[in-house]
Amino acid sequence: MAYSREQLAEVHAAVVRSIEQKDAALFASLYTQDGALLMPDGQVVQGRTAIERVFSEWLDLGFVQQEVEVVEFTSDNLIAVEEGRAAGTFRDDAGETVHCSNYLIVHRLEADGVWRMHRDIWTSIGGSSSQGASY
Repeated sequence: MAYSREQLAEVHAAVVRSIEQKDAALFASLYTQDGALLMPDGQVVQGRTAIERVFSEWLDLGFVQQEVEVVEFTSDNLIAVEEGRAAGTFRDDAGETVHCSNYLIVHRLEADGVWRMHRDIWTSIGGSSSQGASY
């Protein structure tokens, strides 16, 4: 069965929870075991353990909120592709910074019947900066 927009909304809600609860393990669990973040600086972060570590670093840098707008979504029975725009908010003693990006996420249906993010790539939109975090 194809991945639905309702299931996608549940994943987005889980990402929001992982930020609000500062739960890097929850965030990493949304990815396949060999999932990867392909970051704007060229760095590739592969595997749940590495994704959890990087997400924890973002939380330490003050990552407090993410908003997404899905621009296009397509799915078959094994693969789904999500394209959109995101705004990640970082807050620290110096104030608040919003980092905007365009993103593309490939979701994959796993053997356990759960859809997970497999590849997550984004590009920075000029003029936004997050003081050290690539997100």
